[in-house]
Amino acid sequence: MHRMMKNRIELIPLRGIQLVKRGDDVASLLVDAIERSSTQLEAGDIVVVTHSMISIAEGSLYDSSEIEISPRAALIAGETGHSPSSVEVALREADEVIRDHPVLITRTKQGIITDFSGVDESNAPPGSIIALPRNPDVSARRIHEKISRRYGLGIPIIVTDTQGRPWRKGAVNLAIGLAGMYPFVENAGKTDLHGRVLRSSLVCLADQLAAASELVMGQSSEGIPAVIIRGVTFDEGEGSAHQILRKQSENLFR
Repeated sequence: MHRMMKNRIELIPLRGIQLVKRGDDVASLLVDAIERSSTQLEAGDIVVVTHSMISIAEGSLYDSSEIEISPRAALIAGETGHSPSSVEVALREADEVIRDHPVLITRTKQGIITDFSGVDESNAPPGSIIALPRNPDVSARRIHEKISRRYGLGIPIIVTDTQGRPWRKGAVNLAIGLAGMYPFVENAGKTDLHGRVLRSSLVCLADQLAAASELVMGQSSEGIPAVIIRGVTFDEGEGSAHQILRKQSENLFR
């Protein structure tokens, strides 16, 4: 395995991407933004994309006016202070409800454990609620193949979502979709500063890059849904974000 990164990395925002509409080709929108920018893709670049851009294009949306609120959603909304529509969508997107108060925590149909199933009203088209892409790894693979073919380079794609973490305050961007790279750096077998051999050390490079991208993307009105990351050494391959998820048998909080 390669080392995680060089001595310096760059975070390059892709500006001027139009507001996404249902049915848009996300790869084409990214290519247009890249070719209008002053920075062109280079070998070793990674493109990070917020999931909301993909969800809107793929139609992972709910029309707020058409959502029928179930009694359970109404009860949870009253206990948590969140909108009944968001809670209802979160329940529909959940494969399992882990707890419903003081925060609704679910395992989504994609296998991700997060609050409110990752649904979001911020940056959603007016009158709608955004859900996670149906299969973020497949979405990433589709974009990866189109952009790599366009530039003749193997360009990894990371799809992100902003989520909380157990036992820590504040939310950070995490990788929920991935294509074109291995998500981890394995340090087992390397030596530390004192020459001791590391027996087990697994670093989630994909999550590190997702979190770094948010420093440029922001979470509100910045209007930067994609970032080029340059200067990171990674292992190419058929990696996926699904590899990052722990199996239920590895649940550390039972």
